[in-house]
Amino acid sequence: MKGFNLFAICCATSIFLSTMSASATEKSDSTYIRTDSTLIKYPYSRLLECTHVGVPLFVGGIIEMEHNKKFRELRNSFIPRFHVEIDNYTQYLPAAVMFGLKAFGVESRSKWGEMMTADAFSVAIMAAAVNSLKYTAKLRRPDGSSNNSFPSGHTATAFMTATMLNKEYGHYSPWIGMGAYATATATGLMRMANNRHWMSDVLAGAGIGIMSTEFGYWISDVIFKREKISPEIIDHWINYKPWNPSFLGFYAGFQFPLTKYKPTHNLSYNTSTGSSTGIEGAWFWNHHLGVGGRLSAMGVHYSYNNAIDDATDSNGDVLNMSMGQAGLYTYFSIYKHLYVSPKVIGGVNYYDKISNEAFTCPASFGACLSTGFSIGAMTTPNFDVNFFADWNILSPHSEVQEQVIQTIGLGARFSYRFKEK
Repeated sequence: MKGFNLFAICCATSIFLSTMSASATEKSDSTYIRTDSTLIKYPYSRLLECTHVGVPLFVGGIIEMEHNKKFRELRNSFIPRFHVEIDNYTQYLPAAVMFGLKAFGVESRSKWGEMMTADAFSVAIMAAAVNSLKYTAKLRRPDGSSNNSFPSGHTATAFMTATMLNKEYGHYSPWIGMGAYATATATGLMRMANNRHWMSDVLAGAGIGIMSTEFGYWISDVIFKREKISPEIIDHWINYKPWNPSFLGFYAGFQFPLTKYKPTHNLSYNTSTGSSTGIEGAWFWNHHLGVGGRLSAMGVHYSYNNAIDDATDSNGDVLNMSMGQAGLYTYFSIYKHLYVSPKVIGGVNYYDKISNEAFTCPASFGACLSTGFSIGAMTTPNFDVNFFADWNILSPHSEVQEQVIQTIGLGARFSYRFKEK
């Protein structure tokens, strides 16, 4: 049950980075872009276009290093024996689709020479960045097999090829970009599920892969003297138009327990910070009200006798929970693309069976309620990033514990926003 729940979440989260499917459109031969009487120097706008997604992902990966083990414990708790080798092939799938379409004569952004030049520079930049970091950071892999974990080369390759496909054919349909980045995200998630990489490796690899392609195409455009491109991101930030708030995305965060855990009459356990991950989406019938839900998995440490930081201690373990919830979502604009979104959702929570030297608790279901809000921004016409704070109330885990389990959840969500027709 728990393995299926987390694997379903991992598969579904492959949609979140497909939000980067907005393709640039050629508008001007000038080295400047004028939008609403605002003059933007072209190199700066192109630099922003190349880095506005990749840099936050890479920095997020560095920050995430401090919490790698917490997210790995979710993997070990829900899918400890997961092992597939398909990620060795999915990293190249977007590139195979791109070359296949080109070979069959489907017109793309670039001619063969331009495309091959851009792709060659992209591969060179990505390989240099990944390998130099791997042998500088010397981070040990979670399975202990080697000391070249950071960043993930498979993930960097997957996001590099996904960006290539989106660059060449994303203008035909947003679903092309969504499919490409969904495949890339699935590759990164499988690297974690296979116990080959930490979450920080995957985040940094994704950022490197995206930026490598962006810079590779910039270099190619300079070589072939391609017309200047007005980045869609610039036009979006300056000439923002309200769109449908409906979204589908992936989130990850941390859980801060507010109550002690009492599985037996004799013991009352302390709890410490845990981790959570899941998918969340909502459909809005107007710009302020909508209905939606989320499917999530979380793990919270419990222990006694000062063993709160050691999940492997005989006096401690991890309480694993999963939730399925639905309810009301609201949306209010703060300024242009900035917004706040409160919500109230309820549903069912599931506790896995726990058996150790001190006690045994059977698996159980119960009711749960969550409320909170998020503050976010539309960074591109289809890409949404926000930070949330939730208050979760879950049913007691055992008959002994009469008190409900409460947690505060803090984290970030990356979402695809559906453009209004």
